[in-house]
Amino acid sequence: MWYLCGLGSNIDPVNNLPRALDSLVRRLGRLRVSPVVVTRPQGIDTERDFLNALVVLQSPLPVAALKAWFNRIEAELGRDRSDPDSSRKDRPIDIDILEVSEHGPLTGDAVEEDYFRRLLEGRVRPDEVRRVALGDGRLGEATATVHWDHGTGHEIVVDQRQGLLDHTFETAFPGQ
Repeated sequence: MWYLCGLGSNIDPVNNLPRALDSLVRRLGRLRVSPVVVTRPQGIDTERDFLNALVVLQSPLPVAALKAWFNRIEAELGRDRSDPDSSRKDRPIDIDILEVSEHGPLTGDAVEEDYFRRLLEGRVRPDEVRRVALGDGRLGEATATVHWDHGTGHEIVVDQRQGLLDHTFETAFPGQ
């Protein structure tokens, strides 16, 4: 299954967003990651800005199992998922499934958040983009494919300079 996911953090986001991406790529082997953008909070009462990114990934897990794993990652990074108000509070990480496709391609049509729509449509202003470290690489300015090298135990960031959902997506993942 192919998934389009949204990630956001407003508690230590420069460290927590890469930690979440690291957890994802270690288990899944590779991801396509959008530019990282800073956004004002929406729907919560806080002054802390968010760092947000979109991720395209492939997983054999069904939606419910993947979301359960995402919730475990959120808890490992300090989010209290048992708090009934957790969706209205600051968070170290939030990972949401925005779209699912059994065979692809993903379209992004169901994405409602303006900041994610602008990422999908390439309408991000340079002053909104932030760079974050991931392993020995840097993410942030352009869509990148991140591979996990099981032999060395390192992430390899490959700058693709392609759209997140463009038609060549699968070619970035040889052997899939």
